[in-house]
Amino acid sequence: MRYIKEILAVEAIVFIIFWMSNEYLATLMTFIAVPIFFAITIISLIAEKIEKSGVSGAYFRLMIGLMIVPMVIFAIFHIVNGGEYTWLKEN
Repeated sequence: MRYIKEILAVEAIVFIIFWMSNEYLATLMTFIAVPIFFAITIISLIAEKIEKSGVSGAYFRLMIGLMIVPMVIFAIFHIVNGGEYTWLKEN
């Protein structure tokens, strides 16, 4: 995997665009993407322990990065917004 940094940068840009345009969609995507990437990583690690497949460590670093990037962006926007979101307010 030669393009780990580029893949993570594109993911960060996409999530930042979501957060800037639609907080609800960004929150939803964060709460869906992180557990999915976590589950895939855990299943991959278990499969790797059971039978060596020769998958490089770069794959696991990418998967961990794909989990961390949305969480960090969520934390930053949560702090910036003061924990209040426009979609939670009643009209």
